[in-house]
Amino acid sequence: DEVKKIVKEFENRKNFIHENINKIENISCFEPGGAFYAFPNISKTGLNGNEFCDLALNEKGVALVPGTSFGDSAKDFIRISFANSLENIEKALYRISDI
Repeated sequence: DEVKKIVKEFENRKNFIHENINKIENISCFEPGGAFYAFPNISKTGLNGNEFCDLALNEKGVALVPGTSFGDSAKDFIRISFANSLENIEKALYRISDI
């Protein structure tokens, strides 16, 4: 029963981040697969992943990983974890929404 509860919680977080990150102007994200991460495209912000992550950390207090950590072809992406509480995920999305 505990495992089912944990799986359901991560499903809720995945759905929340997918739905809400796509509400942010200039950011789009496909539905996350089997891990605890979303991989949004931030190219319409005018920033690359490194620039976006630097601003997120230094100005918004949100730690993200630039897509280039996973290969040069992912320069327009960032990685965001949803292995955190819904409350913290919501705060993080709010903070990065105006980058």
